[in-house]
Amino acid sequence: MKDILKEIKQTLEFLGFISLLKILNFFTFNQTSKIGSFLIGFFGRYSRYERVISNNLNVLNYEKNFKRQITIKNLQQMGRVFFEFLNLDKFNWNNLEVKNNFNLKVIKNYNGSRIFISAHIGNWELTRNYLLNEGFTLHSVYRQANNLKIDNFIQRKRNKKNAFFYKKGSESAKNMIKALKNREDLALLVDQRDSSGPLINFFGSKAYTTDGFANLALKYKTMICPVYTIRNVDNSFQFIYDKPMPYEEFKNYNSQTLTQKIYSEYYEKWISNHPEQWLWAHERWRK
Repeated sequence: MKDILKEIKQTLEFLGFISLLKILNFFTFNQTSKIGSFLIGFFGRYSRYERVISNNLNVLNYEKNFKRQITIKNLQQMGRVFFEFLNLDKFNWNNLEVKNNFNLKVIKNYNGSRIFISAHIGNWELTRNYLLNEGFTLHSVYRQANNLKIDNFIQRKRNKKNAFFYKKGSESAKNMIKALKNREDLALLVDQRDSSGPLINFFGSKAYTTDGFANLALKYKTMICPVYTIRNVDNSFQFIYDKPMPYEEFKNYNSQTLTQKIYSEYYEKWISNHPEQWLWAHERWRK
């Protein structure tokens, strides 16, 4: 009986999801973005995410009024990203400006595998898709959605001939290793909390994080390529190639010190410059 009720619940959720997609099909990418910003920006104020965002922002020592502004903007940002994903095929790539293209030459000339790392900032789906459009073949790990019907739909929507996605778990680890052994590239979001990972300093407070990417980079002598996409006020975007790190630069590090370096030199800079655009709704500093 429990399985039947679960199936009914997931089917109803999926039908609601598909209905939303059909409605959004009448709108442009930017209109869809505005709808998401309004809905989540308004109703999110009455959800647990408002509290989580506000609590997390304490690590930046903002004044109360400014913290409130960032919290509201962050809820709007969450809505934009989610709704934009549903209409991502309508995005006009002329509305994305590429910064630091000179780093792309360094990346493409590297004699070995590369691990592209990014964070939940700006619009991370655009970050991955831009790299795919550049011709990179990318292997990525994702967290499976609770509703399997919706999850299957999302993975079909993400499907590209040069994009491979693996559910988080032991099988994904095997596929990541296989890709690197074949001198292929990974694209990973590595700013999540992982209670099984090391404790690092993140904005001056201790936070658990994942260091799996660092272990892979050290073992398979990859280049680490930090990249991210930032939203402009007019809802255009900047794709940014940050300074890549060849293996020779970090070969004497261990996985924890390498992870700390990434957070200190890249993620803290990105987030400090655009605090309203990072996904603060993760309980990132929870012990």
